Amino acid sequence: MHSGEEPKIWDGWEGCSMVLTLVPIAIAAIAATSAALLSDMAGTKNPHCNASHGPIQQVKQACAQQLPPYRFWLQWCEGLSVLEAVLVIGWAVMHIVVVNDLVGYYVKMMDSWAAAGLYFNAPRSIYKLEWIGIAWGWLLWPNLALLFMPVAHNSFLNYLTGLPYSALVRFHRWIGQFTMVTLCLHGSFYYLYWLATPELSFWDEALDWGTKSTINFLAGSIAWLFGLILWITAMEWVRRRFFEVFYKMHITCFLGFLVFGMIHFWWNWGIFVPGLALYCADVIFRVWQAQNLTVAILADNVGHCDGHHAKDGVVVMVDIPVAEDTAMHAGQDLFLLAPSITRWQWHPFTVAYVNESGTAPVIKDTGYVAAAEQAKGCKTARLCIKTAGSWTQELVAQLLKGPVPMRVVGPLGAIDMHKYLSAGA
Repeated sequence: MHSGEEPKIWDGWEGCSMVLTLVPIAIAAIAATSAALLSDMAGTKNPHCNASHGPIQQVKQACAQQLPPYRFWLQWCEGLSVLEAVLVIGWAVMHIVVVNDLVGYYVKMMDSWAAAGLYFNAPRSIYKLEWIGIAWGWLLWPNLALLFMPVAHNSFLNYLTGLPYSALVRFHRWIGQFTMVTLCLHGSFYYLYWLATPELSFWDEALDWGTKSTINFLAGSIAWLFGLILWITAMEWVRRRFFEVFYKMHITCFLGFLVFGMIHFWWNWGIFVPGLALYCADVIFRVWQAQNLTVAILADNVGHCDGHHAKDGVVVMVDIPVAEDTAMHAGQDLFLLAPSITRWQWHPFTVAYVNESGTAPVIKDTGYVAAAEQAKGCKTARLCIKTAGSWTQELVAQLLKGPVPMRVVGPLGAIDMHKYLSAGA
C-alpha cells in the first residue's frame, strides 16, 4: 500500500471472510423461509414436527437420546443428548486443531527465518506465547459469529433445526462458555508474552490505545473486563437468585464488550453483524406483536396468599385471554410484560393448560375489570406462577386486587417429547 493511501474495507482476506460469514447464513435463512412458505401454501406442517415413524424421525429420536448419567447432566446443563454431545466435542476439537495448526505455521516461519540467519532477542518459547495468543484470538471469530444466532425467539433456525427457542438458547449459553474461555486464553497468553519479553514493557503494551499498531490493546483489556463481568453474572446461581443483577449486567456489559471489542480490532463489526441483524429483526417482530394489550386474571384457586400480599413460594394460577385462531398448547412459553410493574422486563412462563371454549374479546387499553368480565368463557391460556422475587410478588399482589394489564409475546416452542421418552420418562 502506498503512503497516504486509504485502506480498502473489502481488500484481501477481510472481504473473503465477510462473504464466508454472511453468505452461508443468508442461504440458510432464504432456504428455511422458502420451505416454510411453501409448506404453508401446501397446507402441510413443519416436517420437523411430523409424528410419523419414517427414517428421518428415527434418526431424530436417536440423536435426541439422552446420555447417562441422566441426573448429572440434567442438573449440570439441563440434559445432554447424543447430538448435543457430538456438537460440543466437535467444537472443542476444532479449537484444539486450529491452535495447533496456527502455532505450527508460526514455528515453520521462524525456522525459515533462522535458516536465513536472522537473530532473535528472546528464546523461541517466549514468542510461542504470542503465537498461541494470536491463535486463540482467531478462534474468537467463529464463536462470536454464532453466539447471537440462538438468541432470537423467532428465526429461520427454529424451522431449520426443528428446535424451539427454549432449546436453542442453551446453545447460546454453551457457545458463550466457549467464547469466554477462548477470550481468557487470548488475553492471558498476550499478558504472559509482554511480561516475559525483555524488550517490552508490560504497562506500555497493556495501556497502549492503538498508537503502536492497528490493534488497540487497552480497548481489548476493557472489553475483556466487560466480558468477565457478563460471564460471572450470567451464571445460573446468579440468574436464579439475582435476576435484576443478571438482566441489567447482561445488557450493560454486552454493549461495553461490543463497543470496546470493535475498538480493539475494527473488523470485529463484520463478525457481530449477522447475529445482531437476526436478533434485531426478531425484536422488531416482538415489539409489533406486543402492541396488543390484554389482561391477566387470577383463577379461582389462588394458593396460600395472605390478604393482598404474597411471599416467596406461593403458587397461583393465572388465565390470559388469547385470540380464538391462535394455535397454542400446553408446554409452550409466553413472555409477559406488566406495564404496571415495569415497562422493560419480560418474563417467560410455560402454558399449563389451554381452554379452547368461547371467543376471545378485543381488549382495550382501559376498562380492565370490564374486559376481564368479557373474557369469561373465552379461549384462555392458564399459567402456574410461583412467587420468587420482587416482580412475581408484585404481580400476585396486583392480581389479588383485580385484573392486571399485560403485554404478551408468544407462544414459543413446545415440549420435546423425544427427549423425555428417550430418558425413560
